Amino acid sequence: DTWKALMQEKKVGKVRSIGVSNFSAQEIKDMTEGGAELPAVNQVEAHVFWNQEKLRKEMQELGVSVVAYSPLGNSGFHGEKSGISSDLVGEVAKESGLTPAQVMLNYLINKDFIVIPKSVTPARIDGNANWELKLSDKQMAKLDSAPQKRLTDFPFRPGGKFFFSQENLKMMTKKLNDGTEMPIL
Repeated sequence: DTWKALMQEKKVGKVRSIGVSNFSAQEIKDMTEGGAELPAVNQVEAHVFWNQEKLRKEMQELGVSVVAYSPLGNSGFHGEKSGISSDLVGEVAKESGLTPAQVMLNYLINKDFIVIPKSVTPARIDGNANWELKLSDKQMAKLDSAPQKRLTDFPFRPGGKFFFSQENLKMMTKKLNDGTEMPIL
């Protein structure tokens, strides 16, 4: 069992903490029944337009921190105006004196997410790290009203028990010329 192996690595000091990605609250409960330790974190897609409110509350009840991937949305992923290029985020940015990226990060931090935005541009990295939490309750409520749509819409979600089932692992492999199978994740 992978989780038991990870707990053993932690026990012997090879890792400090262990976590999961894209697990539901029920999957974490199932995984930890019988005394297995809870994951430190559950990494999930989260941003203004996919705020994972129900899952965030469930993780909070379990004592599992939530790390947001794609915290800035991904406006180019579907070729639509979402994430930092959305009118809603732009309006709140103008009201608050923050950049759209700072609004998106501020929103998630105010909801107790751990956010790790991705950028290779030094000015953006600095701008994403140097600002104060200052969205008002009214601005948070405005952002909460955003239509919820997952940006990374896989036919099955990566992570969780379903994703790692033997059936799905077989579906996600490709036979190479030498007959070996390779994951196509």
